[in-house]
Amino acid sequence: MVLGIVMMSAMLPTMIGLNEATSGTRDREESRRDSSRKQRCHLVATCKINEGNQRQREQVHNAKVYAGSDGKLYITKYPKSSMAPFNGGFYTHPAFAPDNTSGMVTVTGENPPTLRWVFLDSGTHEMRWGSRPDSEGHICGPFDWTKDEQRVTLEGWEGWLAVRFPDDEQQEELEAQLDVDDGRGIWRLYFDQHDDGAGLPSGAQGLEIRLKRVIAES
Repeated sequence: MVLGIVMMSAMLPTMIGLNEATSGTRDREESRRDSSRKQRCHLVATCKINEGNQRQREQVHNAKVYAGSDGKLYITKYPKSSMAPFNGGFYTHPAFAPDNTSGMVTVTGENPPTLRWVFLDSGTHEMRWGSRPDSEGHICGPFDWTKDEQRVTLEGWEGWLAVRFPDDEQQEELEAQLDVDDGRGIWRLYFDQHDDGAGLPSGAQGLEIRLKRVIAES
């Protein structure tokens, strides 16, 4: 019994040291994650090699997400002059628990550039940006990242779609005929909230995509 007490007494400082080291490691990891979540990022769309046809993949894969002047988010490699690259990330939203980073914001191309909320339009399934009143009644999160911290999720999964309507094709063809060179190959960013195709109309093109976070340089 005496020997057991002596051994436990000798082990106690080691156990305390291990607990403190574990706690310190956990605190550093939480600090790193918190700092990383608050970093401003661009968003880049990626898709599988068997998604859509070659022309669609060429337009969408590795294309950036942009904030349009109409309050909507787009995917393209050749943006219109009025578009601004997505430049934001996770942010504390009042609709969720205190100290959350479940909301998402981006700097827009307004004059002056303004930080705006990113949200899912509950009626159309389009991803939009706007003020707090603009976002009321819509889906403002929770936004999160995947386990590898590389990609963005909404409501726990990656239901992102790149969408293009017949009117989009016709508008680009008309602009080409008029020699208007201000953006092409532009897709709309949607979210398939209920995994049912997002209610896209007949004739619409839809590609399943993922949104990769790329740290913004400035």
